[in-house]
Amino acid sequence: MTRGRLFTLVGGIFGLVGLVLLGVGIALAASTANFLASAERTDGTVVAVTERISSSTDGRRSTAWYPTVEYTVGGRQYSFSSSVGTNPPAYAEGDTVPVAYDPADPADAQIASTWSAYLAALIVGGIGIVFAPLGSVLFVKGRRDARRRTWLRQEGREVWAEIADVGVDFTSRINGRHPYVVHATWYDPRTGRTHVASSDGLREDPGPRLLGRTHVRVLHDPADPDRNVMDLSALR
Repeated sequence: MTRGRLFTLVGGIFGLVGLVLLGVGIALAASTANFLASAERTDGTVVAVTERISSSTDGRRSTAWYPTVEYTVGGRQYSFSSSVGTNPPAYAEGDTVPVAYDPADPADAQIASTWSAYLAALIVGGIGIVFAPLGSVLFVKGRRDARRRTWLRQEGREVWAEIADVGVDFTSRINGRHPYVVHATWYDPRTGRTHVASSDGLREDPGPRLLGRTHVRVLHDPADPDRNVMDLSALR
């Protein structure tokens, strides 16, 4: 996969995920605002703070503490566990906290502090705000790179560059593995400079294909030879 296609794919995914998370964050904030606007208020007591450990796909573990709150409405006792956890704990056992509850269903309640009530919406929406523009930038960069490569293949000046080395690109991964990359150089007598071209990341070792070969085809922008694309489909 070329870098342009990779940026376009990753940018599209990030942008889509960002827009979805931003929408979810706005929906959560609106739902919370509607609930708080119609809810009744009372005081509750934190009776427990529960530790929860979660693991991400890369094996990292994170810990958060979730408060359990008891409160009384109409002489009847209710309790709920907050859906929002924090690290470090935001509350301790015995703390008094404001509680907002649905007068039609007192069991439906949440901590009424603005910070606690809107924390989930802020987290989800905040991630969306980061992902959406980042995805847009990557997507635009990918499309621009793809157009540049198309132009170079159609209009670029051809040179046969000498193979300098075949190595492993440790700065990126393809399907969990570091890709191979071919480097080649050529001398431009017009400018008196030596220019470098690099192939796209390759899943398989190109060494066997290049066995006995000394040069590869490169197409470059005459106005800027450092803008180039290597064509490994043609070998000499």
